[in-house]
Amino acid sequence: MHSSVALYFPGVDLDLDKILPEALETSYERVKTIATHPVASAKFFNCLIISIFKSLVLGGVLGPTKAYFGTVESQGRGSLHLHLLIWLNHDFTPIELKQQIQNEDFRQKLLKYLEDIVKEDLDQFRDNSHSFILIYNL
Repeated sequence: MHSSVALYFPGVDLDLDKILPEALETSYERVKTIATHPVASAKFFNCLIISIFKSLVLGGVLGPTKAYFGTVESQGRGSLHLHLLIWLNHDFTPIELKQQIQNEDFRQKLLKYLEDIVKEDLDQFRDNSHSFILIYNL
């Protein structure tokens, strides 16, 4: 809802190379535009998810990926939402992982790895002087 790219898909006249916050519609107008163009919203969602998959899942940011499964649902306000499970390609069975966790060195390395790849929020993308999230390089 807040991405300028989401407004591009329904045909809002935007120069994505020179987008300024002042050029965007109000939050209400953006939501209205997206809600009245469900196909464009779905195309944007597809573009966004493909970009995420290429960079995070298939790109190996989380490590080698063995498999993934996702299901899409409608938020009921004109946007789509993805629930995603990712299986990493490692050789540990649950029992072996439980045994390795007992090793302090392994535990510290695992903790460092998890803290590096897992983020709880997108605050680094928020521009607090405006009420929307800036997303670049989709």
